[in-house]
Amino acid sequence: MSGRALELRASTVDGVSLEDGDLLLACAVYVREPEGTGRYHDALIRVKDGISDREELECPLLLDGGSLALNGDKFDEVLPLPLDEEGEVALLLVPAESSEFVVRGSGIEIELLPSN
Repeated sequence: MSGRALELRASTVDGVSLEDGDLLLACAVYVREPEGTGRYHDALIRVKDGISDREELECPLLLDGGSLALNGDKFDEVLPLPLDEEGEVALLLVPAESSEFVVRGSGIEIELLPSN
């Protein structure tokens, strides 16, 4: 992957909410730039029509890894940016301190929030 990318390992899920049927993950994510540098950004990961296989998530969750299956393609540990795609989604997140969970939906969008 040669462009900008979100690294799941060492990112943090700070909150989970529902908005208009979409599951929102408020996160602090590590973004790697094409030249190899990187930094943390606040981000919203929106899984359209999202359903988690866990009823409750105790945040914050420091992630130890994960993957994204999107329309038959699989991305392990690193997600391409920008990302705003429709289709079958399975986002597997692996917290460092608890069991993994999967969020499934009909699309995914990652929005990096402006720095303060």
